[in-house]
Order: sequence, then C-alpha cells, then structure tokens
Amino acid sequence: MKKHLLLLMTISLLWSCSDDDITSSRTTTMRINHYQNTAMALDPVLSLLVQYDDDIGTENWNNLYATIDGFDYVPGYMYDISVRIDQIGNPAADAGSYEYTLLEVIAVQEVPAETEFDINLKLNDYVFITTDSGYQVLNQIDIDCNTLCDTLDELLENQDIVVGTFKHSANNTIQLIALE
Repeated sequence: MKKHLLLLMTISLLWSCSDDDITSSRTTTMRINHYQNTAMALDPVLSLLVQYDDDIGTENWNNLYATIDGFDYVPGYMYDISVRIDQIGNPAADAGSYEYTLLEVIAVQEVPAETEFDINLKLNDYVFITTDSGYQVLNQIDIDCNTLCDTLDELLENQDIVVGTFKHSANNTIQLIALE
C-alpha cells in the first residue's frame, strides 16, 4: 500500500511540473529580417530582428532574444511566419518568460545581393568582433573585411561605438563595405 501511495505521489508531482507553467498563449504574425544584429543579453548575442503584426513593413525592428522552435533561419532571406507565443509562468532563472513555436512559413523572399545593412560591432565596452579564426561576428558569422581590416582594428581599439555596413556574400559570409 505504501509503495502504491508513494508511486501515486511521484506521478502527481511529475504531472504538476509539466506544461502547466504556460499561463497564456497567442498567435501572431512576424517578419524576420534578412540579417541578425548584435545585442546584449546576459552576454553579447546575435539576435533575430523581428517585426510583429502592425509593425510589419515599417522601419521598426525589435531584437528577439529567444529561438523559434521549428524555424530554420537562413541569412539573406526575409521571412513572414505565423508563430505561437506561450507565456511561461515560472521560467528557469536563465530562461525567458516566452517560448516561440513556428506554426507556418507564410512567405520567404531572398533579398538582392546589393542590399546593404548595418551591424553594431562595438557598443561601449562590448566588442562583438572575434578574431579566433579570421574576422567573425561573435564566432558565428564570417566577415570579409576586404581592405578595411586595419581600419576596423583601429576603430575597435579607439572608439566607443563602431557600426559596420555590410552586404551578403557567398557561403553565409558578410562583406564589410563601410565603417562608422
């Protein structure tokens, strides 16, 4: 009898720790930009740039610090997607309070190769460029700095804010075309 009671209590405890932490859910439409930008979370990160609902098509982009379950992002493409957003009532200390799940890819559009975009390369004390194996953004995106490598090094050393203007290149590499 005690074994059955203990088993029943264990099952009840495990059951109560399941998805009951989801306090609300909603569905929304998102546009995902064709490039990622740097941002600060607990540490420097690359984040997707997103627009929600009525902001789609405007100049207003927001950093998304979470992943979207089921979504395979490829740089150089704009995505319109339908997403379920679950609010988590008791998230882990190092987790966000929202979970994103892809419901549908509505549209995918490749951006023209000559499309320019800006990425923050340094913000005050945070340098987002790594040089462990060539120039990269946070060890994740290869940079072809062309003739601007020395200038990039100098600006990273001497300025508080450095922004690079880029174009997409082959093999998910981005080409640096200007610095400010």
